Amino acid sequence: MQFDYIVIGSGSGGSAVAGRLAEDGRSRVLVLEAGGSDRRLPVLMPAATYLYAIGNPRFDWRLNSQPDPSRGGRTDYMPRGKVLGGSSSINGMLYVRGQPEDFDGWAMQGCAGWEFERVRPYFRRAEDNENGADEDHGTGGPLSVQNLRTSHPLSDAFLRAGVEAGLEATPDINRPPQGGIGYLQATQKNGWRCSAARAYLWRRRPNLTVMTHAQARRILFDGTRASGVTFDHKGKTVTAHAAKAVVLSAGAFGSPQLLMLSGVGPQAQLREHGIDVVHDLPGVGENFHDHPGTSHIVWVDQPTYNVQHTLRHALLYGAMWLFAGRGPGTTPDAHVMAFTRSSPELARCDLEFHFTPVGYDLTETGPILFDKPAVTALNNIHRPHSRGHVRLASTDPFAAPAIQPNLLGDARDVDTLVAGAKRLRAIFEAPAMARHVLGEFKPGREVQTDDEWAGYVRESAIGIYHPAGTCKMGVDPMAVVDPTLKVRGLDNLYVADASIMPVIVSGNLNANCIMIGERCADFIKAA
Repeated sequence: MQFDYIVIGSGSGGSAVAGRLAEDGRSRVLVLEAGGSDRRLPVLMPAATYLYAIGNPRFDWRLNSQPDPSRGGRTDYMPRGKVLGGSSSINGMLYVRGQPEDFDGWAMQGCAGWEFERVRPYFRRAEDNENGADEDHGTGGPLSVQNLRTSHPLSDAFLRAGVEAGLEATPDINRPPQGGIGYLQATQKNGWRCSAARAYLWRRRPNLTVMTHAQARRILFDGTRASGVTFDHKGKTVTAHAAKAVVLSAGAFGSPQLLMLSGVGPQAQLREHGIDVVHDLPGVGENFHDHPGTSHIVWVDQPTYNVQHTLRHALLYGAMWLFAGRGPGTTPDAHVMAFTRSSPELARCDLEFHFTPVGYDLTETGPILFDKPAVTALNNIHRPHSRGHVRLASTDPFAAPAIQPNLLGDARDVDTLVAGAKRLRAIFEAPAMARHVLGEFKPGREVQTDDEWAGYVRESAIGIYHPAGTCKMGVDPMAVVDPTLKVRGLDNLYVADASIMPVIVSGNLNANCIMIGERCADFIKAA
């Protein structure tokens, strides 16, 4: 168990780091994944993921938050991938980059080298875009990015309604400046999921070792130098040594948890759990935030995918997916995406809408499908002001951490969500969509006044499964990693996942985390 590099976690960032570190054919790279194989139907077939992977303990960590005082003590269900590829193996497959201003903002906060013009080449390098290469997109990279392989008339109706409601139609939602409404692209290859693991780890290399069902227990240190990892595998505790670097890519929950279990974090918390302090870093587990969102759900006049999962549908759509790579079996989490402003004087978009021809709701116990035709749109904030935290609940590495979202702790986020929910209703009331609506389930027509809207937001808002920020990058006292993603005050230890975001990006996380992993690999090589 002697390696040059050990990568803990095979999600979006971890797979990219490991794949790039191993591509020289010489560096010995070990990837530790606590979950099992991703070569399973509920992972490979997009539509099957929502039915059989999310909520299934075989593929999902099934995390739950603590009661949130900002929402009357409500809790959140938080799915996280427990499988090779991490959450990229159970996510919605939406390929969405952050806004250029997100990365320029990181740089202005002290994260030198993270300006958009410095990160854009890494997005392009990772990408194999079906629509070809240009200054914004790349081809030939490991991550397959393709146009939708299925269509539904109500998706087109929603897009047209958005234009009627004042949004500009855009053929590419990822081309700056971000704004308008359009069809999205998905991380798929011919209708099959292209997770980060498929992109970076499926390629066999003799110098790359991938171990599944390998639960990390603790990062080992020789003084201030990370020297290896102890982990459980097949009932035994194993130690692996890293000559050059240990990379932590366990996500916004797992990365701070493992740092604290290893003695790196706020010393008062560590001592409370009887953990010897290796390095006092007060920011570990702080700065937690997610994209808070609300749902808009209406009953419609034609069949939607949520009612098309009988045996007949399963056989038909399964065959279309398997043999042609098309049809509802290929559907990502959303078909149409829109970006807009909560107030016209804002310099850039602060709201995002996801539309899907599926009637579902995100509840405290997980997603549920409705048994009659419906469509769902999510309204979420790009850059929330509210912050929560992640703490240790136990010294057991198999136990979940204590997650406090504090999702609506800042009243400004409530106001922004109210503005977004109103704008979303206006799209559903536009002629192209209104002709198909039989009734509004959420928020319900009784919600009309500002107070009623604010009440609806506090009663129903949840994090839309985009956790970030808990090992933030920066140069201030609460920063956990420096601008090269190395843990501050320690040697040979890096973090590469959504936890390093000082401020969450204005979009879904997968593409951005892959970019972070690509950059981390180059930082490590340069060091």
